[in-house]
Amino acid sequence: MNEVAEVNRFLVLYPEQSRRANLMKCWNWFEPKHQARDTGEPSILAAIVEQISATHTVNRDRVYVVGASAGGAMASILAATYPDLFAAVGVLAGAEFKAATSIFEGLAAMKRGGPDPIRQGQLAFEAMRHGLAHKRRRRMPAIVFHGTADSKVSPLHADQVIAQWTQTNERLAAENSEKGFALTEKVTTGQIPEGYAYQKHIYVEADGRPLMEKWLVQGLGHAWSGSPRPSKYGDPKGPNASQAIWRFFCEAGSNPPASLSSQ
Repeated sequence: MNEVAEVNRFLVLYPEQSRRANLMKCWNWFEPKHQARDTGEPSILAAIVEQISATHTVNRDRVYVVGASAGGAMASILAATYPDLFAAVGVLAGAEFKAATSIFEGLAAMKRGGPDPIRQGQLAFEAMRHGLAHKRRRRMPAIVFHGTADSKVSPLHADQVIAQWTQTNERLAAENSEKGFALTEKVTTGQIPEGYAYQKHIYVEADGRPLMEKWLVQGLGHAWSGSPRPSKYGDPKGPNASQAIWRFFCEAGSNPPASLSSQ
């Protein structure tokens, strides 16, 4: 994100996990104590965001959460448990909210997908209630990236994350007494020169406002798409996920209803 942040003048916070908490330095997204507000890793990450917001000039209405792999699963948890902090979520090669509740379920979910995303979408909405009491939220925009050749986390998760947040946003619409919530899916294709082809799915509300995006990158493994340099978890041959995510966040937050934003 550094290059995109330098051009667009925004702050990026990179929290790091300790090996004492997880041997792989991953977030423990699969444990119930790390899936709720005011407890475990979500509370630590939220506190870090609050600290940065208090010590830097930050627009509190434009704070977003993005993660890859275990970080993607944790991003889903943070968006659900702290909707008063985060205005949108990005999930790269990650999972839906509470995709597992033990390490064994987590390992299985990585290969076969998580539980019913409709049910998880309801659970995510219920988890939002405490945060929504502090700050009302019309929607939780979501953008998803996943490689079709990902052998660590099944590409099925891309569909599940979208389905989960569709259900959660439908419940948010009902909570705000909105009728007729519906999304239209638009699909475009592209090709990175000397790189991968991709499909971009855009989910648009009835008023024409984009709510979610899903990018499926053909041939991309378990890696950040469009990274500046090749690495174990970065592949420059895909579309630039960092640029796409920032553009999506700007579009998703460009016209929030003032009546649904409390001070």
